[in-house]
Amino acid sequence: MEFENRKKCVEHYLGEYPNLPRYMIEMALDYDLAQGDGVSNEKPLTGKQKRKLKKAKQEHEPVERELNRTIQDALKSGKPLEIDCATIVRGDEYVMPPFVKGYIAMDGNDVMQATQGKSDCEIEEACFNNEDL
Repeated sequence: MEFENRKKCVEHYLGEYPNLPRYMIEMALDYDLAQGDGVSNEKPLTGKQKRKLKKAKQEHEPVERELNRTIQDALKSGKPLEIDCATIVRGDEYVMPPFVKGYIAMDGNDVMQATQGKSDCEIEEACFNNEDL
């Protein structure tokens, strides 16, 4: 069934189904329009027309953004580029940053420091004779 506009369609179905909430009718209408399978007076597309539409979709040009152009220009010229917090450089120009001195604190770190330099027997005793258990 074809309607002049969306409002008339919703009003029609509200009259048909008075207990159905308006938002459900609108959701069903949106779904039907998105699927394109609704009843229509138009002829269905032929295979040739479908292929033509599919080809037209595939041939669209990518979106041009200033950021993409800036990155491509920097890659061509070979100069480093900083975007927010990242620096983009070529792979062969990458220099590994120095490691920061320090350690990761973990549960067993105290036990490891206490047992450092002791023999295996003393380590087992230190681990099993822990007063915290």
